[in-house]
Amino acid sequence: MADMSKGIARLNSLENDKLLEALEKYPAFFKLADDIVYSLSREFVDTVRNENIIFLSFHSQVCADLQLAVLSTLRHHDIQACLMLRHALESIALAAYATIFKPGADEAGILSEFGSTGKAYKWIETEFPEYSKKIKRLKEIINENYSHANITTAAPRISEREGKLNLHFFDTNSQALIASRLYAISEIGWLAFDFLEKAVLKANNGIVVQAGTDKRIKDFAEQIDKVFAELKTAKS
Repeated sequence: MADMSKGIARLNSLENDKLLEALEKYPAFFKLADDIVYSLSREFVDTVRNENIIFLSFHSQVCADLQLAVLSTLRHHDIQACLMLRHALESIALAAYATIFKPGADEAGILSEFGSTGKAYKWIETEFPEYSKKIKRLKEIINENYSHANITTAAPRISEREGKLNLHFFDTNSQALIASRLYAISEIGWLAFDFLEKAVLKANNGIVVQAGTDKRIKDFAEQIDKVFAELKTAKS
């Protein structure tokens, strides 16, 4: 049996403590992100009636990326959270592009279309220029600071106390980031909801959206505005 007092087992226990602490401190921000991701994963597409496996694969990846971003944020791992958000944005693009995919292609054909994001981005730029700009803007923000190792992201790994340097597994600046990062996750989750619904409806290619999706998207937009106002108040 593993020694729970050291190594990965110990870190796992500490991560759970961080998660529970964050849930108590940021309930509104967590609830919104959690509700959006849950609804996107469980209340968006009718998986029983949907035969577009490529779309479902990327849709599932979007949801997993966002869930991992939430967990990473609550556990004080901001680099991991941002990398998951970057991956989510790419998966959103590929999921949208998959709405026009016709079944029957062989493996080579699938890899040609979906082996990278190039074709998807070009298609979105033509068919959904507004969403193309949003995805590019959000990716640029993440890429500027989090795609590659740099001193800004490395600095929170170390602190000084009483003349002694301490190395940290958890971010030392996370308390200042958790609320805004959960808000960003909510924003990207809502973007996935809104964009993919429009792509599905425009493609009209056999993907079935669950009843009430449009109302849920509108309701979440209102909730995001309220939480954003709370975030601005907290920072002022």
